[in-house]
Amino acid sequence: MTDSSRKNELLYRVYAVLFIFFVFALVIAFKVVKISIIEGDEWRAKKEKLYLKWQALETQRGNIYADDGQSLLATSVEFFEIRMDPTVCKSKIFNDEIDDLGRGLAKMYPKRTALEWVNYIADARRFALSKDKEIAKKGSRYLLIAKKVDHHELKKLSNLPIFKYGRYGGGIRKIPKYQRVKPYRQLASRAIGLDRNSNRVGLENSFNRLLKGEERVVLSKGIPNGEKRLYIPVENPTEYKILKGKDIHTTINVSMQDIVHNELLRGLKEHDAPKGTAVVMEVETGRIVAMSNLSKNNAGEYGEFQNFAVAHSSEPGSTMKAASVLALLDDDFAHSKSIVDFSMGKKNFYGEDMFDSGYHNISKSTLTEALEKSSNVGIASAVDAAYGRTKKWTQYSDKLRSFGLHEPSGIEIDGEPKPFIKHYKVNKKEWWSTTIPWMAHGYEMKLTPLQVLRFYNAVANDGKLMDAQLVTGIQAGNKIEKTFQPKVKRDSIASIESIRELQTMLEGVVDNGTGSKLKSEYYRFAGKTGTTKVGYAGDGEVEYNASFVGYWPADEPKYSMIVVVYGLTGHLYYGNAVAGPIFKRSMDWSYAIHSDRAQVVAGVGDYKGDYTGEVYGYGADYDKIFSDLKVRYAPSGTWIKGQSGQEGEVLNGKAKISRETMPDLEGMGLRDAVYVLENLGVEVSIDGVGRVSKQSLKAGQAIGDREVKLYLN
Repeated sequence: MTDSSRKNELLYRVYAVLFIFFVFALVIAFKVVKISIIEGDEWRAKKEKLYLKWQALETQRGNIYADDGQSLLATSVEFFEIRMDPTVCKSKIFNDEIDDLGRGLAKMYPKRTALEWVNYIADARRFALSKDKEIAKKGSRYLLIAKKVDHHELKKLSNLPIFKYGRYGGGIRKIPKYQRVKPYRQLASRAIGLDRNSNRVGLENSFNRLLKGEERVVLSKGIPNGEKRLYIPVENPTEYKILKGKDIHTTINVSMQDIVHNELLRGLKEHDAPKGTAVVMEVETGRIVAMSNLSKNNAGEYGEFQNFAVAHSSEPGSTMKAASVLALLDDDFAHSKSIVDFSMGKKNFYGEDMFDSGYHNISKSTLTEALEKSSNVGIASAVDAAYGRTKKWTQYSDKLRSFGLHEPSGIEIDGEPKPFIKHYKVNKKEWWSTTIPWMAHGYEMKLTPLQVLRFYNAVANDGKLMDAQLVTGIQAGNKIEKTFQPKVKRDSIASIESIRELQTMLEGVVDNGTGSKLKSEYYRFAGKTGTTKVGYAGDGEVEYNASFVGYWPADEPKYSMIVVVYGLTGHLYYGNAVAGPIFKRSMDWSYAIHSDRAQVVAGVGDYKGDYTGEVYGYGADYDKIFSDLKVRYAPSGTWIKGQSGQEGEVLNGKAKISRETMPDLEGMGLRDAVYVLENLGVEVSIDGVGRVSKQSLKAGQAIGDREVKLYLN
């Protein structure tokens, strides 16, 4: 055969294969057109008759972590809804084992007796199998057995008579569900947010798409259930690989959050205040390490119901005096020793009287003293003298804007309102001659606590303005998919000379002024008190907001913080008396955590350097704790148990943990107790919080195949 003949033969074969493919393509195209267009209505009718539809399966929502990448702020706990198709089981098996199943269910779920369980299942089966359609409607092929069943409970259920034959032999159906839980409960609860079908809030809302993850759509069949149909997947959902959303890593520090939450709660209770907020920001990065928002519900109980720090705008009052002073300093209208008019605490501006918090005998003094004593008249006089003329109105507003006070904080939570800073060119209809002096001490403007804090954080940060940050990364599986770095909004909001001068003046507020009662002998801090008259409560009673904002330590600031307590009435409503102590106690705890002087910091506790009480747990943990606290302590064994001896020494010995008998766990922490028991092969259930106070299986008894319940105090 010649080369030409071989070539022609090869081409014929190629053409033949292409022709076959072409014919197949035509057939497939014809089938598609026939099914979707020509026979479309018929197939759709069949689908409806078979009660089939596509629906999304619930997926496991991603976790939200604290700043250590391990502490869970929010997670999804898997549980199961157990249902039963009583028609699946063969008659002989059903009749032989239904009584045993009833007894097993009654033991696990005593809401029904064994007989009631038997009748409940048998009636549903009898009715569902009836050939009479009306009677059949009374039955169920999707009978509810139990809700919120955990894995341990599911294992027991799956071994019961009838159920042990599985879905197709015993009719048991296991529908996975997920419940969103917050292990730290109220801590930063509103910032973390709520996951619900409508009106999500916080990070749960802002990062919903990532947390929710990919949906799986499955074919579901409608099963008669009384008068209606319930649609369940044709395939068993438990056989699918679990789809999980992405994890979110936050800046929240659990220790600081715990401190701030409890100190805010303590302060609100002391003054019977309706609500309050406290936020701590890391100076260098703008990261939010703690955010607490507490208010009373109708029952008078405090909880995290609304995020005031992010979403609540109000007139900030005297905390804005620092911004007015910085404007004067940076525009060279004044310096710290400039003489300003105090007018004995009362002055008329363009027909309106302004008062200080109390009358005094000061006629004139320095700008520093005006800020230290929080003189409304003194600050307003200085600002009005500089910017009170028509041609200077816009300069003052522009200066405040140059500090970033007109911008949102940048936090990754939805719902933050834009700050309202009056500007003559924008707000001519709302601009009066009195606007400048009233803006000077924090009125005729609206900001959230977080927006005010951001300004003070910039002052502490030598003028560098950072966006507020709550999220540091996104994790998919075991891999960090994306990280977020601190964001610098402005390299400097003012000259370094002006910033330094204001820093010194804010330290003076604590050393000599309205914050002097908060002064600490162990460290220096800077800040500003605020008391804002916001309106009238019932019976004409005046209502106030009290605030304190500042940073610490003063020489090398690490944290800035704002505390605002809303809706105060009566005689005690000043920022230094209400918000200031919350700020101070939080600082004390922070200082104790970040220094080696925990035992002597005023306000933290009565710790004197010696340990009193019992120790029981993992030896290495106690080695670390007592070493850090410089308590005399002799390590002894993997598991230790002991108590304080003479002069603060801790006497201890090896705790005896046997594999055959139940150990005495009273006094041990939960983590250690669960670890011990699980390593002994014991299933554990828990009631309460704290340390072990009681155990269902007494110490010394044989363990065997038992479940132990631990009661915590």
